[in-house]
Amino acid sequence: MQAKLTKRALDALRAPAEGRAYVYDTELPGFGVVVASSGGISFFVQYRVPGAGRAGAAKRMRLGQYPAITVDIARAEAKKLLGKVAHGADPAAARAERKHACRVRDLGKDWLADGEGRWKAKTLEEHRRVWEKRILPALGSRAVADVTTAHCAALHRALKGTPYSANRLRDALINFFAFAESQGLRPKHSNPARDVRKYKEHARERFLTPEEAVRLGDALARAEREGLPPAPTRRKAWKLGKSSKHTTKAKKAGQYDRANPFAVAAIRFLLLTGWRKNEALTLEWSMISTERGTATLPDTKTGKSTRHLGATALALLDALPRLKGSPYCFPGKDPKQPLVEINRAWYAVRYAAGLEEVRLHDLRHSFASMIASDGGSLLLIGKLLGHKSLRSTERYSHLLDDPVKATADVAAGKIASLLDGSAPTTKVLPFKSA
Repeated sequence: MQAKLTKRALDALRAPAEGRAYVYDTELPGFGVVVASSGGISFFVQYRVPGAGRAGAAKRMRLGQYPAITVDIARAEAKKLLGKVAHGADPAAARAERKHACRVRDLGKDWLADGEGRWKAKTLEEHRRVWEKRILPALGSRAVADVTTAHCAALHRALKGTPYSANRLRDALINFFAFAESQGLRPKHSNPARDVRKYKEHARERFLTPEEAVRLGDALARAEREGLPPAPTRRKAWKLGKSSKHTTKAKKAGQYDRANPFAVAAIRFLLLTGWRKNEALTLEWSMISTERGTATLPDTKTGKSTRHLGATALALLDALPRLKGSPYCFPGKDPKQPLVEINRAWYAVRYAAGLEEVRLHDLRHSFASMIASDGGSLLLIGKLLGHKSLRSTERYSHLLDDPVKATADVAAGKIASLLDGSAPTTKVLPFKSA
């Protein structure tokens, strides 16, 4: 059956009593619709593959269902496909190949396995989290070769309210598709995530004031001496109106379990050194040189790093008990493993100190602010924090404004006193020869 396919013509079609009825377009050979006995109407394009026998092998390819797509859209798609056939392509075979091609969900296992031992532990943890929570649900069923920049941009855009999380997702996508290219599953330089523009991140800066540091110190002492009540909730739990997993039944004053002394010492050490959490928790006695007052960390975020330790930090380490068979300054329950979990102690301490919004990483910022307030240079701050380049330290440059201003005030005051004659002058005595 043939007819000029229009909306009116399709609406007038009647379903066959059984089987299917095919209607071919009179304007575009090879374009048509199939009407099922259920009444459903689907567009198709039919063609012959050149070179497959004398007459060529006939193939039919479904384009979509009416009225989900219009006649004009279906006809335009049919023209495009028939044009490819004229140049020797086989669209149906290409579609079948894509259908059975490697899926994102399949390659993800190899990608994460390849990262083990090559990435930092924190990078591996972050990529796995983003993969399971974001990438796999959204792109898992797609063929690796079919993912476009539009797909990646949509995922990134969905997290625009949290720029940091959005950009970490983008980093993971770039890494994943770079791996896909290395495996020959995408053409070189076709990474669809590279053209996704990053959101501007605003680094959070929170520094403890001297008064807050005193409160924190008092809370740490009480945690170690008599124990503290756990923080009632975590911030996310507050928003949801649910209890935190850290919430426990209330106890009478003085009946709380004392905090793990190694956890308390680790928190103090973080504030005394400005180190990253994992750097402190994995510190081994063999890394410390008490003679030089340094610690040599073999593997940090920026590679091997030598850190200078203040006298109070060295005294804290010297006061720690050394557990038999443990190489770690802050050992865990298993002495052969480092301490891993200090968040529970931290939440209780910051709650007792009235510093619920302070993060553990803010202790690092507070250490830097102390150096800056005493006039320390960016080079000095970067050296103590273990930064690889000054660019990482530049976020603290504004902290140097106060000591610089104070120095400018002193210098300007001296010059002004000379100009108005109020400065004492030095009497020059004549030189007398012997």
